[in-house]
Order: sequence, then C-alpha cells, then structure tokens
Amino acid sequence: MQQDHIKPDDIAAPIDIRLLPAAVLTVALCFIGPELPIEWVQRVPWILGITGVVTLLVVVCFRKSRGRRIVQGVLLMSIACWTATPAAVMVQHQQTTAEASGWLDFIDTLGTARMSVRLATDPVKRDGPFGTSWFVTADVEAFGKDLVLTPHPAKIVISGDHSWNDLAAEDQACFIGRVTDNESSVFVQATAAIQPGSCAHGASEPTITGRDTLRETLRTQANQTISFAPELLPGLILGDRSQQSEQIDHAMKVSGLSHLSAVSGAHTSLIASAATILFRSLRLPRSVVIAAFLATLVLFVQIVGMQPSIIRAATMGAIGAWALFYGRGSQALPILALSTIVILTMSPELIHEVGFQLSVAATAGIVLGAQPLEAWCRPILEKVLPNFWATMLSSSFAISATAQLACQPLLLTFIDYVSPYSLLANLLATPLLPMITIPGTVAAGLCIVAPGIAQVLLHAVSLPTAAIGWIATSVTDLPGSMLPWPEGLAGTVLIVLHWTASCIVLVKLLRRQRHSKPAVKIDSPQARWFGVLTAAEQRLTMANIIQLSLVVVAVVAHVVTFWPMRPTTVDADWDIVGCDVGQGDMFLIRTGSDSAMVIDTGPDPDRARQCLDTAGVEHLDLVVVTHLHADHVGGIQGLLDIAPSQDIIFSTGSDDTYSPASTDLPDTARQVDQPVVGVIDHARHDPDHAVQVRWSILSADKTAQNENNASIVLFLEIYRHGGTITALFTGDAEEDLAAKLLGEQRIPADVDILKLSHHGAKNGGTDLIEHTSPRMALIGVGEDNTYGHPHDDIVEALGPRIQLHRTDLDGTFGVTFQHSHALVAAER
Repeated sequence: MQQDHIKPDDIAAPIDIRLLPAAVLTVALCFIGPELPIEWVQRVPWILGITGVVTLLVVVCFRKSRGRRIVQGVLLMSIACWTATPAAVMVQHQQTTAEASGWLDFIDTLGTARMSVRLATDPVKRDGPFGTSWFVTADVEAFGKDLVLTPHPAKIVISGDHSWNDLAAEDQACFIGRVTDNESSVFVQATAAIQPGSCAHGASEPTITGRDTLRETLRTQANQTISFAPELLPGLILGDRSQQSEQIDHAMKVSGLSHLSAVSGAHTSLIASAATILFRSLRLPRSVVIAAFLATLVLFVQIVGMQPSIIRAATMGAIGAWALFYGRGSQALPILALSTIVILTMSPELIHEVGFQLSVAATAGIVLGAQPLEAWCRPILEKVLPNFWATMLSSSFAISATAQLACQPLLLTFIDYVSPYSLLANLLATPLLPMITIPGTVAAGLCIVAPGIAQVLLHAVSLPTAAIGWIATSVTDLPGSMLPWPEGLAGTVLIVLHWTASCIVLVKLLRRQRHSKPAVKIDSPQARWFGVLTAAEQRLTMANIIQLSLVVVAVVAHVVTFWPMRPTTVDADWDIVGCDVGQGDMFLIRTGSDSAMVIDTGPDPDRARQCLDTAGVEHLDLVVVTHLHADHVGGIQGLLDIAPSQDIIFSTGSDDTYSPASTDLPDTARQVDQPVVGVIDHARHDPDHAVQVRWSILSADKTAQNENNASIVLFLEIYRHGGTITALFTGDAEEDLAAKLLGEQRIPADVDILKLSHHGAKNGGTDLIEHTSPRMALIGVGEDNTYGHPHDDIVEALGPRIQLHRTDLDGTFGVTFQHSHALVAAER
C-alpha cells in the first residue's frame, strides 16, 4: 500500500488561506465604503454580485481545463465576492440611512446641535494647556432641534467639563455640542453642561446595571490591596481602566503593556480554557462541554462589555469551538478570517475601531508567525537552558514578538513613537497574566455574594499585579523608552521596509517548517563542509540574495534611525530649542520666523553660535542671563557676533567674584533686581510664525550671597495656535530659594514646561516639580559630566507622566507646539 501521502510528524501542515481573500475584501469594503460617494456605495453590492456570477460561470466552464491553479484562483475570487456582498449591503444601508437622517451633512459642515447620546466608554480625565477636560466615546441616538433619530452608526468623541465625570459607560446624556473635526474620527466639543438621560425624556438618573454594580464593588475591594494593584486590578480583570492614574496609564502605554488592562483575546482564551478544563474534568459529554464553553463566553462578554477586541475574541472562540467539535480545528487562520467576516458583516463600523484593528492584527501575527518562530528559537535556547524553561521562554518570545511586529505599523497611526523595551516588558509581564485573570475573575464573581473570599483572592493576585505595574514604570524610566518615529517620506519608507522584512522572515520560517529532517545525521568534518557548500550553492539564488538584501537594509535602516545620536538640526517649525552647549544652559524661545528670545548662553561661544545657526535665528529680541556663572554667560559673545540683541538683562548676587566686568557682557546689558513684565509680539507682522511671548521675572535677588540663588526665575506665557503654553525657567535656583518663593506664593501652579534648576542637581529639590506638575521637563547638562547631573532623585521625582528632554542624551532638541489639545511634540 502506498503511504506517500502521509505527512511526516516533523513537517507542519500547510496554511489554509482559502478564506483569506474573502476576509481581505470584506475589510477593504468596510474600511473604504464610508469614504466613497453615496452613488458608488449603492453600486458596490451589484458589482460584487455580478463579479461573483461571472467568476462562478468561468469556473464551471473551465473546471476541466489544465490551468488548475488559475481555475482555483478564480474560484477563490468568486467565493470572496459572494462572502463580502452581505457586508457591502450593510455598508450601503448604513450610508444611505446616515445621508437620509442628515448626519453626514451635519458633520461635514462642522455643525452645532443638541445631541442625545449613549456613552460607549467611561469618561477619561486629561490635563492640557487649556485646562482639564474629560473625553468620552459615545454613540449618537438622536440629534438636532427635532431630535432626528440615527438608526445608523454615529460614533463621536466628546470633550467636556467635569460634569461628564459623573457618567459611566452605557449611560445616556443630552448636551449641545459642536463638531470640531471629522477626519479619522468625529470630535465634538460640549458647549454647555450636560443633562443626564435622553433628550427625549428629559433629565434622569443614570441607570445602574448589574455590570455597574459588579465593577464598582470590584473597584472598592481592589482599593484595599497593595502597590499598583488598586489601579490595575479592575483593568486586568474586567477591562475597567477608570482607576488608572495618568502616570500608570502613561507607563502601561509606553511599556507596551496597555493591552493587558484592555480585556482581549488573551483574557477570553484564559477564562474559556479554564472553564473547559473544569467541565472536561467532570467527564461531561463533548456536546455539553462545547455548550458550557459557549455559555462562558457569552457570560464573560456580558460582564466585561461589548468592546471591539472582546467581540472579535468571543466570535473567534465560538467559531473555533464549533470547528473543533466537528474536527476542523487544525488551522487557526481560517477561523480568524471567518470571525472577521462575520463581525464586519454584522457591524461594518468596527473596522474603524483601533481596538478591533489591533486585536485582529495581533492575532494574525501570532497565528502565522508564533509557531515557526518558536520552533526556530527553542533548539537554540535548549543548548543553554533546561527544556522546560527553553520551551516557556521561546513560546513567550514568539507570541510577544509576532504580535508586536504585526501591530507596530497600526500603532504608528495614533502614536508618534516606538517603545524599544516593550518586547522585554511583555516577556516579563505576560506570564503573570494567568495568575491574575482566572482567580481575579472568580473574585469578581464573588465580590458581591462572598466579599470575604473575594478579598482573599484579590490580595493573592495583587502581588503579580504589582509586579506588572513595577515592570511598566521601570521600563518607562529607562533611557530612550520613547523613540520618535520619523515623519514624512522617511517614516513611510521605514514602515514599508518593516513589513517587507517581516514578511520575508515569516515566509522563510514557514518554509523551514515544511522541510523534513534527515532520518540519519552523518557527523564528519568532510561531510559538514560538504553540507555547508551544498546548502550555500542551493540557497544563493538571485531571489534569496534579493530577499536577504532587503532584510539587511531594513535592519540597518531601523538601527540608523533609532540609534542614539546627537542631533545637529532641529525641525524648521520649532518653538523651543534646548541647545547642546556642554555642561551649561542655553534655551531659545521662538518669537518669529527668524527671531528668538535666549535664556542663558552656555560656557562656549562657538557652541552658542552653532545653536543659533542650527535653529536659523538671525535676530534676538531679548537675552536673559539668569546669573553670572560661566556655564550660563560664557557664550554671550558667540550670540552677539551673528545676532545682535535689542535687550540684554542679567542678575547677580552680592559675591564680588561674579561681576559684569568679569564677563563678555556688553555695557548695554542691564541688571534686574525686581519683578519685571514684558511682551514680545511680532504676530501681526509675521504670519508665518504668529506668536506672542509674555515674560515675567518672578525673582532676581541681588543680595543673595549664593550666586545660584541670585538666578532670574522666569515665567513665560507663549500664545500660539490660539492657546497658551506656560513655561518656568529657574536658572540654578537651589532648594531654599524655591521654598521661599513657594512660601510667598510667587510660583504659579500647573505649568506646562519646567526647566529644572541647576542642571537637575539634587540641591535643586523636588518642591518645584510637585508644585508646578509640568507636562514636560527640560535639562541643560553636559554628557558624562563629573557632577553627577542630573541626580537620580530628581529624575525619579518626574515620574513616567512627565516627558523629559536633556541635552546630554538628546543633543540639541526642538519642541514644537501642536494645533490640537496635545501639549507639545518633541522634535529630535
């Protein structure tokens, strides 16, 4: 009997891609359909139907021809057209309904109207240069004076005042809002206080559901745990991030661990697998186990809420269970494709949800690449580690790496940085998730009926939860934890290289799995060399050389882009520049297209001159020398050589060692010793860079015996893009001066940018950091300086929430204010 058709055990099964064209076509239709003119949207289902009929006729007519592969390709096209048609019909229905209701015209004209909405998420508090706002995603149920119903997807992102904080997901609200943007998402600013409840029924108390009660009880009990657990446990168990502070939220995002606190496929798989093991251990029939598995999925989705990632994971789990029940569970890719098709056919608007996109991308990356990558890594690790640890580490690495590689291009659509330590963070944190999710979910179910038992479980899982929080914050504090992605053509080319190299490596690994290993291994020097030469001769084909070259180019491009180098240029649209002048301070505040205000000049005239040249500054409106230490005034002549200043002011104390005569300050420089306010306004005469700068001297003590404490403490209000950015420059002020100014209430609270005093030295203290709560901190400090600047205590006091830019690591850096509510974007 012939046995040639039997696959050897060490050869992986081929990937089933038959549903992949249908899934890709469905995704494309749902993504592009809403952007097409309504006339084209109405024609798409007919085009798909006609194409499906034609291709099916071609298959029937040529099914016996020799071009078998062509016929199979046409058949797949026919299946794709028929499969995607229901989704196209749904998109057509939604767009036609949206046009009939007037919603499309309303958002196109950036209109203002009364809206009745149902919240899809809990409100999130965000601090910005224009004050504190609450942001929430909601579905519009009716809008306009006549409250026109919206029986179609009308999702908006609302920014409002503190009154939104009293609502939660699933609550209804009525308010008057103005559409401010409608590009990728519809942003609406609430222009008046909200009214809880539907507009049609008037004010009402928010409805408290069983899910709300469960979540609130879990939050209350989690508050009694330790370390980061009160903030992270509700998210890790039920996807409730409302307890996360801005600091831990920022740390989870930067470390790449935010997916752990947004319940997704991993959580669903763990819960469903635990339930399945329990049911199987009871020796129940397979049909009962499958039914119980599906019931567990439904219950978990109801508890967590209808989030895009949960919908995708639950649907895929249900289809996967069905496939296993009927013996068709050998391939996960067609299950993912079918679940994607089913979900988008029911709700095409989910394709625009970032959570859904990342969930599908991560799952696809794991499904395609995790197994071959793990098979390649495990033998290497087994040479240095025991089999158990080699298997665990290789599996964790393969899952984390493939998910991150698949998601990174999507992540770059809404963040402008990469997290180089996220893979390490996931390797450390992901194995802790099962210790939290399974007992934590049991605790959530018992927290109302048996709070004592729930409390014991929550205390038990608080240890791995605290470990995840520690990993996130520690990784965020590492140097270079946020590497800015290049903009424009360079960034696009890098993404293309990223995908190209990833696909090439994936195909190589998949093909490697399809090659059987030799039955007998001959080990001799001659055979080894002969094998190497034979393999080289077979593999060094033109196609392989091109592929290898592309992978090398991609790796080199990533290394060159993100390797820490000292920049020599800044973005042309900069607003603040931190000059790399060695161990010293020099900062530029832009006042026009080619003009600036300078705060300190560093110790070296050549470096000061180079910074002005780098920034394209040809005119100085004001030079502020905070005090007469050489590292703040030594470079003054370099400035005056190329950009004469209209005004130079300085401060100095009572120590005769430091006097204007001992510096290169010109005779026109004037000493200040009392509060002064000035305005630099070129906005009307410089439309290319319309900016107004209001500067206020808060302190300049000529009686100070310590020259550091004679420093000018300068407060800036920079009016740009219709908003105000505040900044505080502190010279070398030490802790006692800071305490005095705070005691006299001369330092404003909640500034946007803080220049840390004395190059981040410990004697600058942390009181100013705590009082001003800046969004960004700046340090002028020399690389490898012998003073130990900046001190670890100062850097730790900043925490993960505050962006830190320092000239010893970043070189000369620029900060550019954005048009949106985001504070600043650092350009390096």
